[in-house]
Amino acid sequence: MSEFKIQTAQNITINQNLAGIGERIMAVILDALFLAVFYVVVVYLFNISGISDLFSGWAFGAVLMLPYFLYYPLLQYWHNGQTFGKQVMKIRVVKIDNSHPSIGDFLIRWILRLFELNVIPGLGLVVLLLNERKQRLGDIAAKTTVVSEKQMVNLSQSIFEEIDTTYQPTFPSVQTLKDEDIQLIKIVFREARERNNRQVLAKLADKIERLLKVKRHENMKYNVFVDTVIKDYNYYANL
Repeated sequence: MSEFKIQTAQNITINQNLAGIGERIMAVILDALFLAVFYVVVVYLFNISGISDLFSGWAFGAVLMLPYFLYYPLLQYWHNGQTFGKQVMKIRVVKIDNSHPSIGDFLIRWILRLFELNVIPGLGLVVLLLNERKQRLGDIAAKTTVVSEKQMVNLSQSIFEEIDTTYQPTFPSVQTLKDEDIQLIKIVFREARERNNRQVLAKLADKIERLLKVKRHENMKYNVFVDTVIKDYNYYANL
């Protein structure tokens, strides 16, 4: 499986596994099947309704076309970079700088997808095969790519740590974090400690404070604060 490097805002490099071409094609097929089922249901309901006037016909056409125009950009935006097909295949769209793709990014990908499929069929696949980051034209324009989440099974093993049975948590709001959040925190924390980079530690601590809406004690060092947050997450995750 190919990898590419994500550069975070803290200048920490993270390796991500790129989704395979087969996985991406299968996701497209699954999405097409989902939309096909939707169309069959809508056509069936329209036929049994007995409606045949011109206005209803236009409305019917709009209902049929609406998912085609909205399914990919809106669902991926609301569903953290995934359509139903991508969710089944455990892949998602991400920005190459690790920020969250905007609705504009997804619209760019979708518009160029129409060009790749309808104007020059096969162009997207050719560009994807030749691109180091496995990007088609839409990805290049939107500065995105598609990564596999299958490695998260292994990553999750590094999320959890053994803590003492008598441990008492300090920040209950860590329960709002997700596994991906704590994994990223641990990666940045580890890299900052290895490089003895106090500036990155300070930025990481400030970011966590804003995210959790907490304030560390003024005598609590940055590394102690972050380590406490990680341990607190493990405490609640193991309840």
